[in-house]
Amino acid sequence: MSHIIIGTAGHIDHGKTALVKALTGVDTDRLKEEKERGLTIDLGFAHFGERATIIDVPGHEKFIRNMVAGVSTIEIVLLVVAADDGVMPQTREHLDILKILQVKQGIIVITKKDLVDDEWLGLVEDDVRNLIKGSFLENARMIPVSAINGEGIPEVKAELEALYSQRKSRQDGGIFWMPVDRTFTMKGFGTVVTGSVLSGQLKVGENLELLPQKQKAKVRGLQSHGQAVEKVSTGDRAAVNLQSIEKQQINRGDVLAAVNYFSSSQRFDARLQLLKSAPRALKPRSRVRIHVGTTEVMARLSLIKVSKIDPGESAFVQFHLEKPASARRLDPFVIRQYSPTLTIGGGVILDANAPRHKLSEPAVLTKLQALEKENPAEVLESQLLSAPFVLQTLDQLASKIASSREVIKALLGELESQGKVVLLKKAGQEAVIHCNNFEEAKNLVLKAAADFHKNNSAKLGIRKAEFKNFITIKLDQALLDFVLQDLQKNNELKESSGLIRLTTHKIEYSPEQEDLRKQIAELLFNEGYSTSSELKIAEKLKADQKKAREVLSLMIGLKEVIRAEGNIYFHQKRVQEAEKKVAAYFEKNKEITVGQFKDLLGGTSRKYALPLLLYFDGLGFTERNGDVRVLGDR
Repeated sequence: MSHIIIGTAGHIDHGKTALVKALTGVDTDRLKEEKERGLTIDLGFAHFGERATIIDVPGHEKFIRNMVAGVSTIEIVLLVVAADDGVMPQTREHLDILKILQVKQGIIVITKKDLVDDEWLGLVEDDVRNLIKGSFLENARMIPVSAINGEGIPEVKAELEALYSQRKSRQDGGIFWMPVDRTFTMKGFGTVVTGSVLSGQLKVGENLELLPQKQKAKVRGLQSHGQAVEKVSTGDRAAVNLQSIEKQQINRGDVLAAVNYFSSSQRFDARLQLLKSAPRALKPRSRVRIHVGTTEVMARLSLIKVSKIDPGESAFVQFHLEKPASARRLDPFVIRQYSPTLTIGGGVILDANAPRHKLSEPAVLTKLQALEKENPAEVLESQLLSAPFVLQTLDQLASKIASSREVIKALLGELESQGKVVLLKKAGQEAVIHCNNFEEAKNLVLKAAADFHKNNSAKLGIRKAEFKNFITIKLDQALLDFVLQDLQKNNELKESSGLIRLTTHKIEYSPEQEDLRKQIAELLFNEGYSTSSELKIAEKLKADQKKAREVLSLMIGLKEVIRAEGNIYFHQKRVQEAEKKVAAYFEKNKEITVGQFKDLLGGTSRKYALPLLLYFDGLGFTERNGDVRVLGDR
């Protein structure tokens, strides 16, 4: 089994540090000020046997931020209540925080048993039972102890061992994630950070990323449980010796994570539960302190589909952070009132890199409801459905739902076999779109083409580069390219001369255009293989050049006119005649030069003969071989 993280909780001066020392032999008050004042200020750490670490947290209300940083990663709690004091304000607040952070197991330890008689001890125990009623600790064992004479300590140790053997291992998303709770410099080694590994594994020599700074660093060495190791995994307490980064660049609340999976954000979407004990309702723009992982950051609230959150109620919210922070989907968080500081609620992060919402849009609520689901396949499908007109890469999806690329790829394979997703490439990476969204995107494209034809009946189609401007909803460019390709493959769209059109679209010339079309066709046919340019055509026919260009474009699209390199125009019938002459020529000859081709066409110039030969090369009818052409293999 992996290592386990145990944490203390409880009011100031209730004997948490003395309990840890009795259990482990380690005095976790390491700071000079702590020893002088007899007061725990910051987090302390002690090994409990070979498989567990105990994090000792401060109990004073001024240091709640440190307490939350400590218990944010624990799996088992030692809720400490002093027998001579009973339940106190921070006992209640710490229990609220533990419930919000979804701690599932624990022991209630009644300390300082040696200071009270049995009758008083019984009253304190009753008080504690009333406190924990309905909580995860309701059925937890309550053990009175004395750190002075050691009474009860063996029972606490035995109960911790029992809880350890019963526990379920942390769910591992496969991507390394470790919130930083301490950083220091070690002589001869450099910068060292410590934390609890909440996901994935890390090996010596690997690169990782410091968030929210997005700064890369290399692992010089690792320790777990006081021993040098080659790797650390989910559930381990780890000390990471970092190369190429200074202690001053790292703060408690930063995160060490796998490279290029996660990013920082100043907006979190979340489900927020307000405690029944909260002094007042939360309204839009309320300023709060949000604690997630080991970080604390100020934020303002946007409420989604509600006008306020009353004590005891929950709602979807968006946090607008005052500085960037990093989190993952389903990370628990605590919020505290800005002033006076008081724990008032918490919940889980649903989107750790959320867009700014239009709160009136129904799709926002649908998306957040989907992200609450815990089944990875359902969450993945919901995530795809919530981004209808964007191709999402495996990396983006892995970051969104905090799972490894391998897990995402396997889940997508399942969804693809069920006919629910389309897999393709985006900028060289594997990308995906839900089939429902893909069909909707195709319908949007077909509608855009149909509307264009309806309003521009005399135009052949839409230039490919401009197509997205005619679609009512913005499509990701990579998705649009793939949709156009798919519709052409299925013969619903055609592309010719750089124009996209419906296959069912037929050109309807206006009477004026039809008259000009006949004149152009007659002129080009009569000119044979020495034709006029666009400007000359307009001059000879005394037509407006813009109108002549429009008609020529339509004639090209309908294959009535061929435009060769250098904007040389040929009547389609003349091109067909030339093709027959060349075919007959190759029946008796193996190759043809440009000069021979000129003679074959009746003595036209190289200016016209070469573009036509290049056109034949493009069709695969002829093939260039040095200075001559041979018959192609089209």
